[in-house]
Amino acid sequence: MCYNLARKRTDMDKKQKLTLMIAGIIEAAIIVFAFVVSILVITTYHSPEQYSDYLALNLEENGPMIGWLQNNPTPFFLMIVMPILVILALDIVYLVYFALKRESKLSDKERDAIAAKAKEEARLEVLKELEEENNKD
Repeated sequence: MCYNLARKRTDMDKKQKLTLMIAGIIEAAIIVFAFVVSILVITTYHSPEQYSDYLALNLEENGPMIGWLQNNPTPFFLMIVMPILVILALDIVYLVYFALKRESKLSDKERDAIAAKAKEEARLEVLKELEEENNKD
């Protein structure tokens, strides 16, 4: 039985590791995409100080996606910057949760031995109390 319990625990650990790996790969893909798009938006931007028709120029020279993001800062923030901030916040929360979660350093055998010893001490204490009550009567 103890073997099955340990086996289930390792299976769960494998599933958790796989889930974390998949989440990490997805996070990395989102971050790389967001950084690449951000760099393209920043480096190819035509400012209104230099060009009178900068909105059309951004769309013409940089394509519909990058040009549109250059001309519309709110969607750029919501689609590119906000996911990075959310991922950062989730990673910080998970890191704090993981750091505060402390696993016991005791093995299953040691925990079982401690539980058995506690049961024996409780049984002896109850027997002692019963004996004292019988002696009083």
